[in-house]
Amino acid sequence: MITEFTYTQAKAIIEEIGKFEIKYYSDGTPEEHYGLKVLAVGTKEFAIGTEDEADDAWEESLDNYIDECILPEMPKFTQFYFDDEKWKNDARMDGRGHSLSSYDGCEMDIADLVMFRIN
Repeated sequence: MITEFTYTQAKAIIEEIGKFEIKYYSDGTPEEHYGLKVLAVGTKEFAIGTEDEADDAWEESLDNYIDECILPEMPKFTQFYFDDEKWKNDARMDGRGHSLSSYDGCEMDIADLVMFRIN
């Protein structure tokens, strides 16, 4: 997980979205969106991370959707037949932004990072 941004990364982020602050929970840990660090620019929030972190977050997001939205709506006796991997392969056709950017479904590339608007 990224704990600090390099000067180049921070400069690119500032040029793209403006002055930002890292959001923290009340216990002092950084806020996360499926493992991606959350940045705030005024009232806008963005999840940001490396390509690998974004891939991991995407996988977690898809698993969460299956567990929270699909399986609870299926009769118990049919859940055994549901193929998680086939469903995830279909869902991946829309791209990471579709799962990770609840605001507009877009993914932004900044320096060597990817960013998703989440509100």
